[in-house]
Formats: sequence, structure tokens, C-alpha cells
Amino acid sequence: MSVLTRVREYFASVRAEVSRVSWPSRKEVVTFTVLVILLTVALGLYLGLVDLVLQHLLRLLVTK
Repeated sequence: MSVLTRVREYFASVRAEVSRVSWPSRKEVVTFTVLVILLTVALGLYLGLVDLVLQHLLRLLVTK
């Protein structure tokens, strides 16, 4: 089997597999994108707050 034949078969199988994929709707993509952004911001704020509190506590322990 030649390389060209194998490449053609590979791309044919990729095309067949992609046609079976259940793609999300535009509304689902937008909803989940906003959700991921909000959760990322919330987690960043939470970790920043925890970092500030621990930093403050560590300063209190070290300076005494």
C-alpha cells in the first residue's frame, strides 16, 4: 500500500469521524464560555484573597 493511499484513507476516516460528532449549538458555546470566564475570575479572586490573608498572617508570625 502506497503512502498516498494511506494518507487518503486516513483523511477519509477523519472526515467520517468528524461527521459523527455532536457539535454544540452557538448558544451552548456562548453559555459555557461565559461560565468558564466567570469561574476563572472567581477562582482568581478567591486565591488572591487567600494569598493576602496568609501573607498577612505570616508577617504577623515573623515580626513577633
